[in-house]
Amino acid sequence: METSQTHTITKLDSSVINRIAAGEIIIQPANALKELIENSIDAGSTSVDILVKDGGIKLLQITDNGHGIHKEDLGLLCERFATSKLAKFEDLESISTYGFRGEALASISHIARLSVVTKTKGSDLAYKAFYLGGKLVGQNFNANAVAEPKPTAGTDGTQLTVEDLFYNMPSRLKSLKSKNDEYSRILDVVGRYAIHCQNVGFSCKKFGESHQALSTRPHMSLKERIRIVQGSAIANDLIDLEPIQNKDHAESVGLTSVEGAITSSDYVNKKKVEPVLFINHRLVSCGPLKRSILAAYYFFLPKGNHPFIYLSLEIEPRNVDVNVHPTKREVRFLNEDEIIEIITDLVQSTLSSHDSARKIPTQTVLSKPRSQPTEPPTKKYRQENKLVRVDASQAKLSFLVPTSADSNSSKPDHIKTSERERSSLRLESITSLEEEVAQKVHKSLTRAITNASYIGIVDEYRRLCCFQYDVNLYLCDYAALLHELYYQIGLTEFANFGEYLLEPQLTMEQLLAPLYEKNADLVSKDKVTSTINDNQELLNDYFQIKVLDNRVISIPLIHQDIVPSSLKLPHFIYRLGTKVDYEDEKSCLQEILHQIALLYVPDAIPIADSADRGGSDARDTEAAENSTRRQSVDRVLEYVVFPLMKERFLVPNHLASSIIQIADLPGLYRVFERC
Repeated sequence: METSQTHTITKLDSSVINRIAAGEIIIQPANALKELIENSIDAGSTSVDILVKDGGIKLLQITDNGHGIHKEDLGLLCERFATSKLAKFEDLESISTYGFRGEALASISHIARLSVVTKTKGSDLAYKAFYLGGKLVGQNFNANAVAEPKPTAGTDGTQLTVEDLFYNMPSRLKSLKSKNDEYSRILDVVGRYAIHCQNVGFSCKKFGESHQALSTRPHMSLKERIRIVQGSAIANDLIDLEPIQNKDHAESVGLTSVEGAITSSDYVNKKKVEPVLFINHRLVSCGPLKRSILAAYYFFLPKGNHPFIYLSLEIEPRNVDVNVHPTKREVRFLNEDEIIEIITDLVQSTLSSHDSARKIPTQTVLSKPRSQPTEPPTKKYRQENKLVRVDASQAKLSFLVPTSADSNSSKPDHIKTSERERSSLRLESITSLEEEVAQKVHKSLTRAITNASYIGIVDEYRRLCCFQYDVNLYLCDYAALLHELYYQIGLTEFANFGEYLLEPQLTMEQLLAPLYEKNADLVSKDKVTSTINDNQELLNDYFQIKVLDNRVISIPLIHQDIVPSSLKLPHFIYRLGTKVDYEDEKSCLQEILHQIALLYVPDAIPIADSADRGGSDARDTEAAENSTRRQSVDRVLEYVVFPLMKERFLVPNHLASSIIQIADLPGLYRVFERC
């Protein structure tokens, strides 16, 4: 009986229910402030002043000059689901205000002490009220006093004061970060609304301090608001987003307006700045849109730099579901992929227009050694060619287990970190090649690769592997993908490659010898070596291809965990001496980058044919070697290549035939009735 009584279902007390609900909506002081700011904006305020003590835990006060709250409404102010903005569920389809559920103030009153001073324009007096647990209580939170608003002096508008946040939730209080961290989050929220709300002036300061940490005036320009919030470095490099070109198409998918400002390709910033995104004037986050825009930036910013992005989208209200998250931080909308593609195109075209208009220092590539040294760059960056990003959400235990393939596939002695400063040189031809790549992006496949989950190699001889995106399974030619990926890396790493030292250091004639043994019709060795020697300064300065006394000392390093194919080295040297037009700058650089990419694409792994092998020992040895090579390629694809592609790869249109969808989960479920 005791066990039965223990598991009896009972209804929770309303105070427990309300406190649980409040904890879902108000996670930290910044969440409470966000709700209060939105209430002030909904009230038509043009001035919002915020006062903070102890990171908003001890005191969080917001004062506005909005239309105020009528005395008759103060009794319901903190009741759950009491609102003036929504009458029936269908009203959500056209909701244009920030608040609509009537939960914000109710939630705050359940986990803090809330007081209100408010005055409407037509009232002679202001009124002050106190709230605890969603109910109006007596003055100074006295439960025994008469629970009614008291008249007081005041100006038009409302002042909301939140004291002792989470006083009745000790575990939540302990989980909060330091007071300074919470204050920084509050400033971040205020700053985002200050950037977006042109008709509202904001100020924010700490309790007891005379100066404002942030202060904007109504009707300031967008650039000036961003300057105050984010600083002059960002504001000076801002460019306005271009207007939508095909408005009919945008409107057909529900996108009625796009406004915003982004930093140009000149902006240098090593610190990540979270995009400021408003949809229908609601501060939200959208992971797919963020990733797509950052992918568009890839070819316009030096590696390791991050842009600032502010976007304000207006989407048909009936297409937007604003009620999918307790904090209203996330929204869902119809035609998401199409809208993201339109916005990404806008960002890309805006950056391209600015990039083509700016002045870029150019340098002619000569077939003869240059007489003048290159002028030292004014901006220098530390070389960051050894960063490896790993998606922790997809980590496997195998990643922690070393294999023989790992120890054999990479030799640190061959890798040399360049001592020279990172060059900011951007030749006009390199910029042109980057723009060509950016203009030929296959957007849906780029989105698939950016969000891909690697599965494994299917055929090592044909160099095919599988990955999953969303509910779809794709088969891809990884050789074609890697060729393009390494070419794009070469464009961004131009004049900043690391070095892969060759051991032993053979002469060009020794490296070329295997080719000439099989084919006597090739261009003469002397001509090949002479061409390379004539252009060794160019090859060394831009690509770390070093030739000394006819010996090849080093080749460019794409990534510390990616090893070039030694079997391709003779072909690489031969093509540098025969396939490259050193008289045409753009063609020259493009062809060299393609040859570097080909050098790093893994070889096809042959399938042993028992009919061609004399003994079982030979077959076993070859099978073991091929198995080791396959494991090595598989691990590089999973832990190096796919993370790189998710971070910095734009799939070109010509690779559409190299990536095909072969299955989807709904289809498999219909066949097998399980997945």
